Amino acid sequence: MKKEITLFCLIGMFMAMRTEAQVGINNDNSPVDRSAGLDVKFTNKGVLIPRMTFEQRNAIQNPAEGLMVYCTSCNADGTGVISIFQSGLWKNVTDCLEPDQPAAGIHQVDVAQITWNWNPVPNATGYKWNTTDDFHTASDMGTNTSMTETGLTAGITYTRYVWAYNSCGASYVTNMIQPLVYIGLSYQGGMIVYLYQPGDTGYIAGETHGLIAAAADQSQGAAWGCQGTLIGTSAAIGKGQANTTAIVNACSTGGIAARICDTLVLNGYSDWFLPSKDELNQLYIHRNVIGDPSDLYWSSTEYNAAMAWFQIFNVGYPDYQNKVPPLNVRAVRAF
Repeated sequence: MKKEITLFCLIGMFMAMRTEAQVGINNDNSPVDRSAGLDVKFTNKGVLIPRMTFEQRNAIQNPAEGLMVYCTSCNADGTGVISIFQSGLWKNVTDCLEPDQPAAGIHQVDVAQITWNWNPVPNATGYKWNTTDDFHTASDMGTNTSMTETGLTAGITYTRYVWAYNSCGASYVTNMIQPLVYIGLSYQGGMIVYLYQPGDTGYIAGETHGLIAAAADQSQGAAWGCQGTLIGTSAAIGKGQANTTAIVNACSTGGIAARICDTLVLNGYSDWFLPSKDELNQLYIHRNVIGDPSDLYWSSTEYNAAMAWFQIFNVGYPDYQNKVPPLNVRAVRAF
């Protein structure tokens, strides 16, 4: 009988709470304030909200606006502070502002080393850098906004982490990603001959992309093809692939320079193309990287319907002639 009465009382209390949509916790039986969903009233006790570390707080999935926790290590010195989620960010409840998250800069790459760079942010008194996503074991960089890391392995993509901090706390972590690649590196089927710069088609800020040249010629006597047909091509860096595709789609002649590159499968890669005029010039500039190239090479850039651009490697300038004569072909691919 006691069990049934107890269960009945619990159900009644639950239903009352559901009906009122308010909960009061006190020791004087005072009514719940009409404006409160939860009214806690004590003179000798407080409310203990969830306690967690900086990493645990940031790992909360899809935090609700206004969610509040006590972060035990969110101050720059590792001490605790109340944090509240507002406008998409965790903010510490203090009388000052945490610094903004620093943006990654342009990193410098050399053989076996990367100089990591990030942009300074307002209100930061210092920065921390680490090889792992752990603020508390990070190296204190002071006010420096760069870190040179040596002893690295070429061809590997590295990820590093940086935070801004001040006396109020630390920013969100910034992930910095950089492959250790450079001109002259044997990489992904050939040799790197160019790294894209701002303004190039294919350039992406914060990422490293460029051109890889095959280590040897694909032909020493191929025509450009389809003389008298204006296909429509570009001279710019980053346009060689589009040029090659346009040529092979518009010109059915077999054995032409663009088709040789388009059908090439070399060192496990099948996305080779005939370089544009400006891309071919980069092969000339870095000709020491690709061995001892021959004299005349076709580009994938037309001059007009009857003529196309080629590069003269023994004197170092481009020229154009009709699309018929057989010239050398060196394929490239983008990464």
